[in-house]
Order: sequence, then C-alpha cells, then structure tokens
Amino acid sequence: MDPRRLAVIVAAVVAAGASALVIGTRGGDDAPAAAAEAFARGPYLVRVTERDARLRWIARDGRPVTLTATAPDGTVVTGRDGTLTGLRPDTAYRWTARAGDAGAATGTFTTAPTALTGTLTFVAFGDYGANTDGERAVAATALAQRPRLLMTTGDNSYLAAVPDLLDPNIFRPLRELMANTPHYGVVGDHDIVFEEGRRALVDALEWPGEGDRFDLRYGPLQFVGLGLLGDAGDVPFLRRALSRPGPAARFVVVHQPLKPGNPVLRALAGRPVAAVLSGHLHAYERRESPDAPGLPLLTVGTGGAPASEGGTPRSPDADVYILPFGLLRVDVSPGRVVFRYLDSEGRERDRLERPLP
Repeated sequence: MDPRRLAVIVAAVVAAGASALVIGTRGGDDAPAAAAEAFARGPYLVRVTERDARLRWIARDGRPVTLTATAPDGTVVTGRDGTLTGLRPDTAYRWTARAGDAGAATGTFTTAPTALTGTLTFVAFGDYGANTDGERAVAATALAQRPRLLMTTGDNSYLAAVPDLLDPNIFRPLRELMANTPHYGVVGDHDIVFEEGRRALVDALEWPGEGDRFDLRYGPLQFVGLGLLGDAGDVPFLRRALSRPGPAARFVVVHQPLKPGNPVLRALAGRPVAAVLSGHLHAYERRESPDAPGLPLLTVGTGGAPASEGGTPRSPDADVYILPFGLLRVDVSPGRVVFRYLDSEGRERDRLERPLP
C-alpha cells in the first residue's frame, strides 16, 4: 500500500478514537497449493440455511468454477452462481469448488435444523482483522470447535477497513475457518472510517443489514444485530425483532458494549434473550446490569488485534475479566445454553450455564 495512504488511514483512525495501533506484518496462506493456485480469495461460506448454502470466491484469471456439495449418503447437489439449493435440513455436506483444470478447494458445512432437538454450537469473537499470529491462533481454535456459524462483533480490519487490507486481514487468516463456517457479523469503529472500505467488507461477506441492523435466523437460533452501538433509535427495531415468534434461542449482537443507563438494556429487560455479544474492548468480560437483570453481557474483543499502549482496563461492573486472545463458544441445547471462553490454545477460562429464557 502507498505509504502516504497508510499515513492517512492511521491519522483517520486515531482521530476516530481507535484503540489498536500495533499491526502484524507477516503474511501467510495455509490453503493447499492447488486451491491457492486456482483461487485468489476463498472459496468461503456466506450463508447456510435449512435448505440452501452460498459460497463466494475470486478465481484467478477469471476461470470458470464448478461447485458441488455431497451429502453423507452420496447425493450430489450442483451449485449455480455460488448457491446450492435443494439441501436437506440438519445435514452435513462436503463442498468442492473446481476452477477448470487449475485445482479444487473443499470444505464442509451443516445445514440448519428446523427445530432445536440437539446441541447447536457457534463461536464469536471481535477485534481480530490485524494479520497477527494471535488472529491465526484464534481462527484455528474456532475451527477446532466445529461450529455451525461464526459471529464476529466488529472491528474486522485494522487499522481500517479498506479494500487492499481485506485479504491479508480477513480472508487469508480466516480462510480455513470461513471455508467450513458461514461468517456473519456487525461493523465496528475501524470498519467505518472509509465508506469504500465498509462497502467492500459488507459486500464481500454479504452480511445481512450490511453489518448494521439485522434479524438473522439459523434454524431455531435468532441473532439480532444493532451494528456499531445500541441507542434509543434501535429500540423499535429490537422490539419488533424480538416479538417475532419461532426462535428457541435469541442473541443480540452490537459492537460497543451496552453501558448502564442505555435504553437498549431497558428494552431488553424481561425479554427472552440468552445474551448480548459485543466487542470493542480488547478483553473478555462477563457483566450484568441492573437495567436488565439476569441477562449476560459478554464482551469478546479478543480475536487477535493488539491493544493500544494504554491497554484495556477492566470495566467497573465486570464480574469476569480476561485479557489473553480467545473466543466465545456457545452451546445451545433444549432448555439451556452454555457459554465458554476459550483462549487461543483452546483452554477454558470461563464458563456460564443458564436455562434458556
């Protein structure tokens, strides 16, 4: 990148109140050689539902790509324009994307169930896209959990989201994870410095609501996104989303943690929400607020972006505070939900078990 442009980015992020100014420089691409030769980006999952899945990629030299998915019984489904339809619910598929005779990439996904009859696992982390060894370690640990989906909580690219940084910051470090797990999320402060970068980010990932307000369903799970921060303007949307019948478990996702007195917290009081997931702070924190008694407020800004020189101080109301990089693993079963904070080596550092609201 042009050094003058990078200087402008750094200045803009600092002016916007950025918290992380140390970025890794090591590149890397652990994909198999044949797939790396055939694809400049991906392939990666952007959507999985009960009966369809969608992948994106950038093939080198514009090569035509053939996409197929194979079920455990050998049934093969052929994709069209990256989309696989006619799939069976709650079924594991192995996909193959072949770019002419240049090579093939493979991965897996499991379609969503129509009801919560077993355990569904997803992972969450934020503040990650910095091309660091910490980010790669978190991605590898996340993949080892075999999650149904990945939910990121903002600040997806450092020092800012610009088109030139998305591959080294997101698509290469998370390549294997995103080949096996659909990736959804919200935007953070670093992602909105430049509209060009924000647009490139949300378009490439096809995020619902462009990473702002969204009501996302994965079978019996509901994720309500509020984007950068939750405020009074989000309350009507939040109430409408949470009043819709059907989900067995509901989660709210917002980049900046909700602080005491926030009207969103008061709107959540007594609602059937399992947890609020946030990022922004480069730490893991577990909190509760008297504005919404019994609702876990979980901050997971530990995806691999280093903290600034002053570090990340503990929030006054934090019951648990952990600094090492890691992720949140969430296991949702009939009647209960278990939250585990795993560090980047896979060690459990915090655990919370609650009945489903």
